[in-house]
Amino acid sequence: MSFRRTAPRATLGLVANAYTYDGVLYLAVTRRCTLHCTFCPKTHGRWVVAGNDLRSDPELDAGQLVAAAEEVGLAQHHHVAFVGLGEPTLRLDVVLEVGRILRARGHHVRLVTDGLASLRHGRDVAPLFAGALDEVDVSLNAPDGDTYAKVCPNAYGPAAHTAACDFIRAIRAHVPEVKATVVAVPGLDLDACRALADSLGVPLRVRPYFDPTTGEPHEVVQSLESRV
Repeated sequence: MSFRRTAPRATLGLVANAYTYDGVLYLAVTRRCTLHCTFCPKTHGRWVVAGNDLRSDPELDAGQLVAAAEEVGLAQHHHVAFVGLGEPTLRLDVVLEVGRILRARGHHVRLVTDGLASLRHGRDVAPLFAGALDEVDVSLNAPDGDTYAKVCPNAYGPAAHTAACDFIRAIRAHVPEVKATVVAVPGLDLDACRALADSLGVPLRVRPYFDPTTGEPHEVVQSLESRV
């Protein structure tokens, strides 16, 4: 997998936090995370994706983020996704505002999230997403809390996994499309992950595992692609 910028990075003196891949326009809202995932290149000091140093991207406000999207061809991309080497909902207000702006223009808006927004805010924030998103991918990443805490170390421990499951249940009432995702980390019980997703009432997408230190695909990627 590779990403590419489709326009110069500078916009009004700012770095453009937008890039495209396979017909989708991606928006990087923040570099900050709640998790310290073992499979994330950032955890291993790798911030450069296809020559783009995402560490240098600032936290743009809603208007600036829309401008960055416009610079890399927003008008030519129906599908826009909040993603990047950071957790978008750490800047929840920006995601909600930009999501509503883009949907009003006819774009399909997807959020890729750790599902911990309600845990961080100490209340159910799922209703806030109504009208701002068409689709949500929640990073489930494990079939149980103990495994989750090992794969995705975090300040909440195993309780974060329970919170992500609760978020999936809650967000289904407010966003039309909801999926759970896992990264095919070697040794992870994918069948148990599928069973959990089924119990939550959502499909599961298995994302291929790439060596976070080199960016090279793991040997099981080819066999997993047929199951995604």
